[in-house]
Amino acid sequence: MPDPSNPTTRVLSVINFLAAHPTEAFTLAEIARHLGLSNGSAHRILTTMVEARYLSRNERHKTYSLGITLVAVGEAAVAKHRGIEVARREITRLAVELDLQCSIAAHMDDELLLLAKEGSPQSLKGMSRVGERQPLLPPVGLSHIAWSDAETIRRYIGQTDGYMSEARQHYLLDALALIRQRGYSIAGFGPAMQRLRKVMFLPIGEARDETYWHNLLQWTATLSERELQLIDLQDAAIDGVTYLSAPVFSPTGEVIFEIVVSGVPGNLDATEVARYADRLCAAAEIITSETHGRIPPVL
Repeated sequence: MPDPSNPTTRVLSVINFLAAHPTEAFTLAEIARHLGLSNGSAHRILTTMVEARYLSRNERHKTYSLGITLVAVGEAAVAKHRGIEVARREITRLAVELDLQCSIAAHMDDELLLLAKEGSPQSLKGMSRVGERQPLLPPVGLSHIAWSDAETIRRYIGQTDGYMSEARQHYLLDALALIRQRGYSIAGFGPAMQRLRKVMFLPIGEARDETYWHNLLQWTATLSERELQLIDLQDAAIDGVTYLSAPVFSPTGEVIFEIVVSGVPGNLDATEVARYADRLCAAAEIITSETHGRIPPVL
């Protein structure tokens, strides 16, 4: 995990925070409070970034927002990572065809980062804006973790030690094996999931402190088996579906990002749910193929 006292980390934190709120502007005090900086440190960082035009400053309102230089940086990054443009095309088609929100999310260290989205959000809870991040904590990011090595999987599930029962942890392990066989992840919706989504996403200006992590793990531990992962697709008619996700693979067979579909209609039978899953997996396979990716064999 990056050292928050490192000056470079602080600069990156400013960019990440503003990238998650691209149409908004914040005062120095608001940015400092959200990132846990002193006003003096925040002032030095923001002043330097404004001078380099990485940030813009509104002199009248004394607020900061993303600067014009980052447009060029963003375009260069997209040119480097061609798969994002291919994925945007496919999720646009998917969102129109299924009338759902479709997004692309990547695993970045211990977080899941929203890279792109199409379609209207079906709920105010959940990642809906490009640049938003959420902790990579079970059951978040199962489509990334399912194809990871044993040590990565152990660390991922081990985050719930002391909160989640051993039986639930073993259920998660079995679910990861099923995700690899199916090629996608699917989770049911329920009261614990609703509460977890409320706890996970913080209002602007609030940081992830010890209370946040305790509450997050506590509610994660209350998730039912079907909220963690639907084993029997018939149960979707009972619970509804929180999301469907499928991985996109690199040329070396590693997951580079996942496509996530949310807002699936309720009361679907297993055949209808499978249709959504098949269409999602087809989109993921097209992106993998066009970017010369390789789907690893199921072991």
